[in-house]
Amino acid sequence: MASPHLAATVIELPGGRHLGYAEVGDPVGKPIICFHGTPGSRLQLEPPEGIELPAGYRLIAPDRPGYGYSTFYRERRLTDWPGDVAALADYLGLDRFSVMGVSGGGPHVLVCAHGLGDRLIGVACVSGVGPLGDPQAAEGMMPTNRMITTLSRRTPRLLRILFNAQINWLKRNPERFMDVMIRQMPEPDRALMNDGLRELFAKDIAMSSATAGLAAAQDFELFSGDWGFRLEDIRVPVHLWQGSVDRNVPAHHAELLARRIPNATLHRCDGEGHLLFLPRLAEILSTITTA
Repeated sequence: MASPHLAATVIELPGGRHLGYAEVGDPVGKPIICFHGTPGSRLQLEPPEGIELPAGYRLIAPDRPGYGYSTFYRERRLTDWPGDVAALADYLGLDRFSVMGVSGGGPHVLVCAHGLGDRLIGVACVSGVGPLGDPQAAEGMMPTNRMITTLSRRTPRLLRILFNAQINWLKRNPERFMDVMIRQMPEPDRALMNDGLRELFAKDIAMSSATAGLAAAQDFELFSGDWGFRLEDIRVPVHLWQGSVDRNVPAHHAELLARRIPNATLHRCDGEGHLLFLPRLAEILSTITTA
């Protein structure tokens, strides 16, 4: 199992940037590289207190650029991420592997499906963000996310300033933020937060890197702009899991992705919210590790 803080290993990427990652589960199990949400870090992949991972899986959780121990770089494009993932897989000696992205990790798992198809056994996009440049993308979102989406399109410089200030405040007041966030959640997500996820997310906030605010703003700017590839050009099967009462990433995001990605399978989860990755984890891992 994980250490109390899911300690990171840091590697140097081609070009000199650093990438932090951590592992949980079976060291010789089926490898799945997992992408955290926005904002976040590898800590979001740590199993909550009292929750055991399904047996036989090796979960590898990298910090995206600017989060955790990974170097922020201002010129990042979404299409740069597959290169970082390939470098991590090479370092770990993985020829083929599965990938899973949750929430803001969704676009990152889809760009890997496009760019690393030959190396992937399976792909899971769980409660994944769709293209925020779509005019209907913000419909049904909680108010905070609607505001962020609007700023990412219209005034990205202001968004960077606000995110940086917000993360600094959250690091000092994680519990107050959790109270506000939980009040906006649908009932299924509130129940999961109270069952152990609250402590995990509060710790992730409290341990945010100095560049986490810039990284979060950059994520939204990337999600709102041109992704740099066509979803229609993805050639590997993609599994999408989506809760019907998700207010963080509304269900129509997954429906849009399913329409545009060839060989996509949409798993509609009636009555479930944004955090369905936890109760559905065994199902997700089994689905994407079957060659």
